[in-house]
Amino acid sequence: MMNNNQCMACDVLAGRIEAPGDVICQDDYWVVDHSVNPVLLRGFLIIKPKRYCEQIAKLTVEEMASLGPVISRTTNALTRVFNPEKIYISSFGDAVRHIHFYVIPRTHDMPADSLSVLRQ
Repeated sequence: MMNNNQCMACDVLAGRIEAPGDVICQDDYWVVDHSVNPVLLRGFLIIKPKRYCEQIAKLTVEEMASLGPVISRTTNALTRVFNPEKIYISSFGDAVRHIHFYVIPRTHDMPADSLSVLRQ
C-alpha cells in the first residue's frame, strides 16, 4: 500500500515537485492545478484533496461538501476562458492512488471522440 511519502500528488502539494503554472485555485480542502505530466490539451486541470486519501468514501464530510463548489468554480472558469463544447470530469486512481479528478475541456475544434488523445 502506498502512503503519502510515496505519492506524486503529495510531492506536488508539498512543493517537492512543481506543477506548471502553479496553483490555479484552492480552498481549505482542495487544490486545482495543472498536471505535472505533459498534457497536450489546453485547460486540462487536476483537482486533488490537500490531505492524502485514496478512496472517495474516506473523504470527510467537509471535503465532500467543498468538492462540488470547487468543481463548479473550476468548470465555470474553463467555460469563461475556453467556451468548450463540453467539460469532462473523471477519476482514475491506480498509478497515483491519491484521489484526483481530471477536468478536461473539449473545445469546439475537437471532434466528439477526441478524448482518444489522452491515450497518446
